[in-house]
Amino acid sequence: MNHPLARPEFGINHVIAYGQSLASGWEGWPALSIAPQHDSLMLGRSVRPRDENRPAWHPVGEATFQPLAATVQERESGALLSPAQAAGLPPRALVLGETVLEAAVNHWRGHMLADDPAAAAHTLLASTCAVGGRTLAALSKGATPELFQRLRDCATLAHQAATGAGRSYGIVALLFLQGEQDTRGPDGNGGDREGYRILLRRWREDVLADVVRGIAGQDAPPALFLYQTGGAYAQDDHAVAMAQLDVALSDPGCFMVGPAYPVPDKGGHLDPNGYRWLGAQFGKVMHRVLTRGEAWRPLHPLAVRREGQAVRLRFHVPVPPLTWGRPFQQRAQVEPRDRGFTLVDEAGEVPIATVALEGADTVAITMARPPGPGLRVRYADRSRHGGLGALHDSDPTLAAETYEYDPLAGHDEAAGLPEWHGRRLPLANWCVAFNVPVPG
Repeated sequence: MNHPLARPEFGINHVIAYGQSLASGWEGWPALSIAPQHDSLMLGRSVRPRDENRPAWHPVGEATFQPLAATVQERESGALLSPAQAAGLPPRALVLGETVLEAAVNHWRGHMLADDPAAAAHTLLASTCAVGGRTLAALSKGATPELFQRLRDCATLAHQAATGAGRSYGIVALLFLQGEQDTRGPDGNGGDREGYRILLRRWREDVLADVVRGIAGQDAPPALFLYQTGGAYAQDDHAVAMAQLDVALSDPGCFMVGPAYPVPDKGGHLDPNGYRWLGAQFGKVMHRVLTRGEAWRPLHPLAVRREGQAVRLRFHVPVPPLTWGRPFQQRAQVEPRDRGFTLVDEAGEVPIATVALEGADTVAITMARPPGPGLRVRYADRSRHGGLGALHDSDPTLAAETYEYDPLAGHDEAAGLPEWHGRRLPLANWCVAFNVPVPG
């Protein structure tokens, strides 16, 4: 990139989400963020378009700016459901609800205005162009059907609406939530790290050329905010997850906000509190990068070394010290065995005796037998830990949003966690999944 990142300095500052089902709120009902906050907007009567899987982006209703609010929407017809209709849905109904966008933009906007009241002149607009159950190749430019066209259509309509309102327009953030379909690979056994990395970079360049420069007419690129695919979709080799981390750590303007595994889910898709929680994490990182201009990297390993029958991993820790937590496995908090770490060599799994924290940034793993050649350490892998790990930092940030449970609104019984009712959502930074060799 030859230009600094676009900042939220336009009259209308567009935040666009893209990817698979987790970018459009599959099973995220009942919606939680139904009361508009601050002055943020959506285009039409939902952040989503009328059609969930067609190569065109048509708004729900007219292409006019409306206050940002979460909605519940039928997947096939695009019809909006009332709160009463959503409350009557059967369990696991595949309708669309809360997305990450509402909490992401609300969190960012609240902190933006608190930092600088003059930011009131620069409104945020949230839209998603995602399509569930698609590989990155299917979501890329030139695919048949060309679902990539949804990005062009959405930006064109938003630009026209901004111009009609006498306001300047720019795209300041891309939220990319994708990879689940690619983790299955052509043989159903994991993706291709190098191939996914190439596709992700090509997709970004196409968005910059066709949408950012071609439609918004701006030179400065928007920041790309990734999550890391994992949890129920994790693999042991973490090929796609590592490709996402590669891009976030090496490509200017790309940032990984963290993994998806710690928050509540429904066995794959998130539940509404999970979308809200992950969205607030996006918003926290967006504020730090685009409002305050901070550098950002997720909690990830920097160095690995072996000392006899011990392996020590030193991490980049956004807010030291490291600590242990309990991620969610669907709607129950669990303690992954061995804190989510696995050691393997050419002979197979190496039993772990202990896993302990050393200082502010190091994890020490003691092996129960001497390792053989080809020693590797995995974290949050599929076969042993179901995509979960226990490591996070000590970031004290809290979301403005709280954990909500109301069975009369349609929450299923599994979401009724008394210890969480009404609590503000903590935004510690959880360690990303990884699979790395151990030198020596």
